[in-house]
Amino acid sequence: MSDSRIPAASSSVCAELLHARQLRLTIDPASLGFASTAELVNEPFSWIGQQRAQAAAEFGLGLDQPDYHLFVLGEEGSGRTSLLRQAMQAEAARRPAAPDIAFVHNFAVPERPLAVRLPAGQGRVLKKRIEGLIDKLPEQLDKAVNEAQHRRQIEQLYNQARQAEEAGFASLRDWASSVGLRIRREEGQLVVESAADPAENTDSPSPADPNAQAEPGAEDSNEIFEENEALAQYGQAPSAISTEAFGTEAFSATAPAEGAVVVQLNLPVADSDSAPHATAGAEASASASAAVEPAPPAIDLEYQLRLQLAQFRGQLRQAHSARDAALHLFYQSLATPLWQAGAAQALEGLSPAPEHAATLQRWLSQMQAEWLKNMALWVPRSIAQDADALLDTTDSIEGEGESQDARDDARARLEARRQALRQLSQLNLVVDHHGETRAPVITEDQPSLRNLFGTIDPPEDDEHRSDFSCIRAGSVLRADGGFLLLHLRDMVGDEACWQALRRVLRTRQLRIDDVHAAQGPSNSGGMQPELLPLHFKLVLVGSEESYYQMQEHDPDMARRFRVKVDFAEHFKATAATYRATAALMAQRCALYQLPHCDASAVARLLEQSHREADDQQRQSGQLNQLEALLIESAQRARQSGTGRLVQAADVEAALTAHRMRHNAMEEALHDAIAEGEHVISFAGSAVGQLNGLSQIDTGDHRFGLPARITARTYAGQEGVLNIEREVALSGPIHDKGVLILQSYLTALFGHLAPLALNASVVFEQEYSGVEGDSASCAELYALLSSLSGLPLLQNIAVTGALNQHGEVLPVGGLNEKIEGWFDLCAQQGLDGSHGVLIPARNQRHLMLAQRVVDAVQAGLFHVHTAEHVSQGIALMMGQCDVPADTHVAPRRLPAAVMQGAEATLLQYRLACQKAEAARPRAQRARQRQMRNLAQQSRS
Repeated sequence: MSDSRIPAASSSVCAELLHARQLRLTIDPASLGFASTAELVNEPFSWIGQQRAQAAAEFGLGLDQPDYHLFVLGEEGSGRTSLLRQAMQAEAARRPAAPDIAFVHNFAVPERPLAVRLPAGQGRVLKKRIEGLIDKLPEQLDKAVNEAQHRRQIEQLYNQARQAEEAGFASLRDWASSVGLRIRREEGQLVVESAADPAENTDSPSPADPNAQAEPGAEDSNEIFEENEALAQYGQAPSAISTEAFGTEAFSATAPAEGAVVVQLNLPVADSDSAPHATAGAEASASASAAVEPAPPAIDLEYQLRLQLAQFRGQLRQAHSARDAALHLFYQSLATPLWQAGAAQALEGLSPAPEHAATLQRWLSQMQAEWLKNMALWVPRSIAQDADALLDTTDSIEGEGESQDARDDARARLEARRQALRQLSQLNLVVDHHGETRAPVITEDQPSLRNLFGTIDPPEDDEHRSDFSCIRAGSVLRADGGFLLLHLRDMVGDEACWQALRRVLRTRQLRIDDVHAAQGPSNSGGMQPELLPLHFKLVLVGSEESYYQMQEHDPDMARRFRVKVDFAEHFKATAATYRATAALMAQRCALYQLPHCDASAVARLLEQSHREADDQQRQSGQLNQLEALLIESAQRARQSGTGRLVQAADVEAALTAHRMRHNAMEEALHDAIAEGEHVISFAGSAVGQLNGLSQIDTGDHRFGLPARITARTYAGQEGVLNIEREVALSGPIHDKGVLILQSYLTALFGHLAPLALNASVVFEQEYSGVEGDSASCAELYALLSSLSGLPLLQNIAVTGALNQHGEVLPVGGLNEKIEGWFDLCAQQGLDGSHGVLIPARNQRHLMLAQRVVDAVQAGLFHVHTAEHVSQGIALMMGQCDVPADTHVAPRRLPAAVMQGAEATLLQYRLACQKAEAARPRAQRARQRQMRNLAQQSRS
């Protein structure tokens, strides 16, 4: 360590000069052990240099306990996603297939659908069996109904109803005879006429005649049924009987629609007293027959007729109801064993867990009860009859003309009810693992509430439908029993999705909700499907920053991820990692159908991997960059048209082409320097001035650029002033470097304490800001040059950080910095004097371009390294009077530098003392106070 209290040595050790072989790692293609990547296609894709991450992943994926989910840390392009997916698939192969998951209609509580799980593949089997059950049962029932013994029982029920109808009709005819009327059936009509009508006496049978026209109708049960139903309709619409005219002529209502029934009346004449509202013709007729015995008044007779017809209608309804109830029970007795046999057959060979077997049994029982309750929806030839019965309970028919259309609409509604019941009896198989033999591995690249957790979504053809069949599964449910991979970046900003994921991981349960419900009224109708227990392993991929943010801000979520899979950004290079990287390249060539690489091309790709890592001993974990270079190199080889293997020259050409596509900014800045717009000196020496090295990173390209650093010193008490800091153009790390520099100066010249020094340091022509401490050595050299008056070489650029003991610390972006300075020097013309000064601890990070290595080999360019600032200042000021291989501890500045700086500082001290003595005491106190405040504000 440098200490000014120790007398300066008369000699110093200069910076070390590196040989060309030390400037980059060169891999011998013959050492790789293969001629081309075609030999490595069948080698497995391994965790290249990621043994720590591999061990963590295998441990976490094999652990079944809850809250042992995996958080994968690493930079994009490190292969973290593909490697984790490969590990998930390997672990899934050791586990059985996950069960199928289905939802069924809850006939007891429709808004609470039931969930059932079945072993993989059995869900599809059950779904088909239930569909077959619904399809075959009507046919089976039809077959049973047509059996002889069952037909006899059905005919007996119809005959009983028919007998009741005939008994009611006989009573109606007897009453009509007692009042001088006759009622008969004629072509589906009921004709009411006077018993004295000669025409009717001639053409119509007597009402009491058992062989009347009603008998042929009684032989056809369908005609009798239609006739009776028509009469029932007539009873519902009494306006069909007209009171506008009474006479000896038969009266017929307006021409009826097809299938309607008209009642014809031929009533006796009413007298004037009993028919005050009769027409004039009716009065004349009554006067002419005054001598005849008076008949019952026509209006009273019509009223009594209406009462008798209503009574007859009630009898018919009672007979039909009794018949239908008996038929319903009879059909149920036939269907029940068919249902039970079909349900047993549907469950045959299935092996659900006991709790799900009970749910299936309960659902099938509910479905059986529902179908048996609605026998009219599927009993053969019953829909049309039930439609007629439905019309009896409606009041939407105003006249007989609308009867047939209304019946057609009713039949259509009943068919819709049948289809609806059929839909409610299906199985909604939301997760189907048919044909799978391993646990599921799901990767969700578009995580959202809908995609992750499912939703209740009506079909496009019927947006108003909302039942169990509208439930859709998400990735979480499809991954149940297996593994789910998510990228944290895809969920950034979606707070609702993140909170839902937290809830699922905490409760290990899932309820599928309508994701649109929060946005307003939805079609789900308040459906709440049954809660589903979950057992899956979540693999969450994110950055290191996001992982530690979650640890700090969301500890409850963080404790769900107890397995940390940390991918290294760099890894130590070995023969095994070289072989594995080559195998990866071979697989990519096969995957993308690229020409394979020969050993020289692979060696060049591996060297570029070291360049990406900025390390001769380590490879970069950014495998995607290596893959991109492989693709571009293969394209170069393919364009040659010879069908040859990719060679090292193709890789080099691809690198050159890539640089040309992205270095427009670099060339523009270099042109500004070459044209003198940006002032940089490449030769000679100057006091308080030298060239520092900086790196610019545009995201897709990195390059180095020199910056002139100047320093001025003068007498004062303020110390070192960082101009960039004063104008807010420097970052905290750069400010820290300047403060360390000031601390080192204070310790270096402590025997002169307190220092009477004002100094300013600035990056000339820098307008975009400065960050980093890699220029602190150059700033120190500029200050020492200004203090000592010794000039600094302008043909050697400097980079390196500084600690308080004067040791030179490594910096980043070294290769780009050196190459940027080299290219500018080459534009000016290399004469053997140009070079760079870098930290000795950075030597292993050198992976310089071949053009730089060749120039060093030819003696046109030089790379110097320094462990201590004393070595650097000796080189930059030409004070290297001791050979570089001398084993003298390099901890003391050159004597000339120390002596010159101390003399200047003593002069500054004397100047300050004289100035202070000349000022009044009060002014000196105020100035000391202001100076202290200024120092406090800067610190």
